[in-house]
Amino acid sequence: MTVIAETDSGTRRLATILFADVAGYSRMMRADEEQTLVDLRAHLAELVAPVVARFHGRIVKTVGDGVMVEFGSAVEAMRSAVELQRGMVERNADLPANRRQTFRIGLHLGDVIIADEDVFGDTVNVAARLQGLAEPGSIVLSRSVHDQVRDKLSLPFRDLGSRGLKNLDRPLQVYAVDGDAAVRPGRRRWLLAGLAAAVLLIVVGAALLLVPRFHLATSRTETARDSTESGLSVAVLLFTNQSGDPTQDYFADGLTEDITRALGRFRPLTVLAYGAVLPYRNKQLAPMELGKALNARFLVAGSVRRMGERVRVTVQLTDAASGTQLWAEHYDDQLTDIFEVQERIARRVAGTLATNLQQIALARSLRKPTASLDAYDLVLRARAEGNESTRAGNRMARELLERVIKLAPTYADAQAELAEATFQRAVYGWSEFAQQDVEAAIRLAQKALEIDEENVLAHSVLARAYTVQQKYDLGLAESERALQINPSDSEVLATRAAVLLWTGQIDESIAAGELAGRLNGNLGPEPALNLGLAYMLKRRYADAVVLLEAARTRYPAYSTLDFPLAGAYAELGRADDAKAALEQGQRKDPYLDLAGFGTRFQDPALKRRIGESLRKAGLK
Repeated sequence: MTVIAETDSGTRRLATILFADVAGYSRMMRADEEQTLVDLRAHLAELVAPVVARFHGRIVKTVGDGVMVEFGSAVEAMRSAVELQRGMVERNADLPANRRQTFRIGLHLGDVIIADEDVFGDTVNVAARLQGLAEPGSIVLSRSVHDQVRDKLSLPFRDLGSRGLKNLDRPLQVYAVDGDAAVRPGRRRWLLAGLAAAVLLIVVGAALLLVPRFHLATSRTETARDSTESGLSVAVLLFTNQSGDPTQDYFADGLTEDITRALGRFRPLTVLAYGAVLPYRNKQLAPMELGKALNARFLVAGSVRRMGERVRVTVQLTDAASGTQLWAEHYDDQLTDIFEVQERIARRVAGTLATNLQQIALARSLRKPTASLDAYDLVLRARAEGNESTRAGNRMARELLERVIKLAPTYADAQAELAEATFQRAVYGWSEFAQQDVEAAIRLAQKALEIDEENVLAHSVLARAYTVQQKYDLGLAESERALQINPSDSEVLATRAAVLLWTGQIDESIAAGELAGRLNGNLGPEPALNLGLAYMLKRRYADAVVLLEAARTRYPAYSTLDFPLAGAYAELGRADDAKAALEQGQRKDPYLDLAGFGTRFQDPALKRRIGESLRKAGLK
């Protein structure tokens, strides 16, 4: 019997929520967006819709490449999940490898609120985060679902142990049905000829809400409190893409990021990082609620519409404290003038927020962009590739940036972005000639600074590259210079944290790293690794575990996270977890040993202290 209760906000009832998405969807879209969309629509119409209907579920909405479904029964939800995985295997059998789409599925049972045909509540959030834990082709379920289905369905459930999930007060017991176990050959394909199911494609960025964020193990620092409560804190919300083409989302996102960084160069302003606003994409919150959630006094929102050779940018500035819209304006321009659009928006917002900055030349707060939209387009695509923190994404980013430099050799940002990608190839273990790549990154960063001496990314690359070369004084100087140029840039703060870590200034490194993570939850695996090591050096092993577990979930291919996590587990006496983490790390990087870990430390004693923890975990 289903218990239903009426509330002021909607109908409350018990339900099992299923979240599914396609693994590697972004990569497939880049390779062949039209075919990928055709295939996805076919899977949703010919497999997902009939399977959900068969097991008495309700498709609540699609989320980019995924789908959210409500079931009244945990058993029916589990059966549906298994059928979906089996059906995808059958549908993929006759397709070439580059077109095979694979679902990741998460299931959670709990109380939900139904309002306007939508579903809300913690149960929805937990199901989404469980989906993020699933491997391609597998199903991850909570204990609440497992307790309902374990004696009713003959499935090989694998206990994943207790997992900490974002915004959950206590760890959650989690189980999985792996891909091979979920799939049974010989099943008929779910193909209903003539079914014309309507598939809603919602903004791709909503999927980012399902990704575990960069965790902070402590409350914000005094520095963070002072900066955000200064009265000049601003959040640039993600501009919406109104072009009618979801493949153009990157353009609106890139413009948002550029405006954010440009405004951040005004030192009296505290500008929340691009990554900090990602969880609020498409959330319908009142300005006062949103301002409180982001700890921002002013909110900038806008939209971008590309129409042939023209672009329209609409922007509004709102006082979050009162909900009052201070101004609104739209700009119509030729696409070749996109940088002038960016400059006008940045100037107007900054002038409204900080009139005392009117005498400062805006050119010092803006990068020196090329006039070529083609080059700008390619840089945005390269950023998206590089942010994936994968070998393939890094290679694609470098190829795109090399094309940009041919188009616009004086584009400082392109030189700096290529320096960053080249440096990442060296330090992430993707290069056979790491030392040469570090030297190449230095040359590229220096070239960027010849064009624009205040390019913060170039200074940041130099700071980290010099530290890798054990030129610690140069690394510290470059990180200080970047911080002087833009103290609100989360990547600058993360760079500063890295240099301070390797030079042995651990408390200062933690302060900078925590502030960087607070401003931007999507900084990448290396800042998480650095902060985790700093926690370990201060014997804050529980904090290190919280941070590194979340980062490893977000960046599963980055092997270096597994090793300090194993060491932190070992220090806490969690021998089984330490062994499992070490085994995962060694599968990803079988050549890493104690001698090779922590070689950047200026003080050998710090390397030995980390080594002791890794030795306890079993690393030799």
